[in-house]
Amino acid sequence: MTKTIIFVAGLAVASSASADLTNAPISNLLDPSMYSINAQEIGSPDLGGIAAVHYSNMGGAFATFGPQAGFSGFDDYQSTAGADMTLTEMRFVGGVDTTGGVAFFQFFDAASSFVSSFGIAFPQAGNFIWTITIGSAPTVAENGLIQMIGDDLGAFGPATLSEFFLIDSAPTVGGSDINVGGNPGTHNQAFELTGDPIPAPASVALLGLGGLAAVRRRR
Repeated sequence: MTKTIIFVAGLAVASSASADLTNAPISNLLDPSMYSINAQEIGSPDLGGIAAVHYSNMGGAFATFGPQAGFSGFDDYQSTAGADMTLTEMRFVGGVDTTGGVAFFQFFDAASSFVSSFGIAFPQAGNFIWTITIGSAPTVAENGLIQMIGDDLGAFGPATLSEFFLIDSAPTVGGSDINVGGNPGTHNQAFELTGDPIPAPASVALLGLGGLAAVRRRR
């Protein structure tokens, strides 16, 4: 069973390390028909880790800065996708303190250039292991950065504080630099990415030629 650890003063504030990311657009608030979201109690058995997972760090002891206004945390990730991917499912530990509160997840490439984002309204307040299944899948970088921003001003729903929990373990799928994001040197952010790798244009062309050759052989 996973143990939850609550740290406040004991953790260094990491928000200053994300200064180059804070001007990214707050965009793509998903309509509820475009996603499903389910909550699992923190400390219950980990039910994730299906075959299409390309990054996962959900298996250690959790820590948190406590509820934050706006910026809630960021981290780097190195996935096993082999290419950029369409994000079909994301899991993370944390939440909002207001039912219906909105938070956005922003994705950047390894050079900190903005790639995509999506926002969701949480069906209940509190911190959980959330599984978000996305019907309109955004593209995310093979290796990059993730950042969570809560709607503390109430621009998209009720004003809310938000939390993006930390974890004291190394990723079980993929990799992460412990000195980038999270609480540098000690903790990563707790999240998991599942998606479909996007074939490079050359690969698509080769697949097309292969299909043409197969048709010719059948004739």
